[in-house]
Amino acid sequence: MIEKAKTLLLSLTPIALMYIIQIAAALGGQILIIWANQFMAMAHVYQSPVLQYAVDQYVYIVSAASYGLFFLVGYFWYRRIVAGRRAAYLERGYKSALDSGAIIGIFFTALFIQFAVSSLLNILAIVAPNLMGQYMEVMEGLGMAKPSVISMLYVVVMAPLAEELLMRGLCLKILERSFPFWVANFLQALFFGIYHMNLIQGCYAFVMGLILGRLVKKYGTLKASILCHFIINFSGQVISVINFSVFGIFIGTLVCAGILVLLYIWERRKNEDFLYR
Repeated sequence: MIEKAKTLLLSLTPIALMYIIQIAAALGGQILIIWANQFMAMAHVYQSPVLQYAVDQYVYIVSAASYGLFFLVGYFWYRRIVAGRRAAYLERGYKSALDSGAIIGIFFTALFIQFAVSSLLNILAIVAPNLMGQYMEVMEGLGMAKPSVISMLYVVVMAPLAEELLMRGLCLKILERSFPFWVANFLQALFFGIYHMNLIQGCYAFVMGLILGRLVKKYGTLKASILCHFIINFSGQVISVINFSVFGIFIGTLVCAGILVLLYIWERRKNEDFLYR
């Protein structure tokens, strides 16, 4: 019990590191803006399109920078954690890889998650409009309403890399030291939901975290969850720009669900054929 408690506390250290880096990046960004304003005042330059753009995109720039810094630090931490396991896998002849079938499955899994979440949000907008209004304010703050280059970089590229390394990489691997996979996966998904600090986003992030953790377990590589997370976030940006109809989103959910069922049946039959050869 004591060992499990220690492991649980240790699994929170990557999240603490992420918050420390985010705070440092925010303070550093503020200092740089102050210095830039002072330098411009000394040079008698009172308007700068570059500085104004940096101020307007400040949240996204700081967020992308902090995620990038965490990824650099966290990558080496992750390599140390999985070094022993990787050696054991190689000794057994195991090689984690994503083949074309896996990539197709991950692609439609990501689209299903995105369409399903969008469908549920449309229902929530009718049932609880006030709660949905608060959620939309958060999404607009993330650049979902009017995406820019910086917000796209943050949401589509940096978030999948950093958040997967944080949750499915470091937290999950640390938890698996003392807990069975299903418990470790539940805990990291719970961390992932709480990390988003928003009730609606936290709920679907929790479910999404469970699926992403299962993908890592199934394919034996963090690349699986990174790819899925990337497609989810990218498709979310596309849906927000194109402005899909409610009916179109519902049909998309059904189509993706049907394709996933067919892929599951095909995989089961392929495995059965392999066993009976």
